[in-house]
Amino acid sequence: MAGKVTASEIREGVRATFTRVAETPTQAFRFPVGPALARQVGYPEDVLASLPPLASEAFTGLAYLHPHLDLRPGERVLDLGSGAGLDAVLAARAVSPGGSVTGLDSAEAMIARAQTLAAILGIKSVEFVNADAEAMPFDAGTFDAALVNGFFNLCPDKATVARELHRVLRPAGRAAVAEITFTDPLPPAEVQTIDDWFR
Repeated sequence: MAGKVTASEIREGVRATFTRVAETPTQAFRFPVGPALARQVGYPEDVLASLPPLASEAFTGLAYLHPHLDLRPGERVLDLGSGAGLDAVLAARAVSPGGSVTGLDSAEAMIARAQTLAAILGIKSVEFVNADAEAMPFDAGTFDAALVNGFFNLCPDKATVARELHRVLRPAGRAAVAEITFTDPLPPAEVQTIDDWFR
């Protein structure tokens, strides 16, 4: 790929990369994947042990956000960039009874993993949607809370995704967000290929 990578190429590259993570999580990637990462970023051992290996073997998040969100029974939760479903099923446990969780992801293979996980656990209050975060298929004010675990850094148009997240949260809704950030924009020469986006 010659020249600066485009936003559409980044979106497709992210989708393709996380499809590979979902299908072959033990493959080598430019970022860590799996249960060791989940432990490293703070997921308690007892929480991971309460779930089948499927929940964490394709994990790529950045933090254990749940203590910061204080989810309550009956709430509606968005897991933005839900991946293989670890955060979504934990959130579904927290908002039961009466609550619901919607995971949004662009990689169909990740959604398939997450759906399998929810089925194994018998969780019926969680659904997974294949959609673009820049145009979320939800009405304004749909959710009480949102989890965003390492998703914004994958998006070429972060401002639009942030506006969409604000739109779909109800007034006074809340979000717990973990991201890798830079204090200055990357020079154009630093992002010449899709692989550069994951450095």
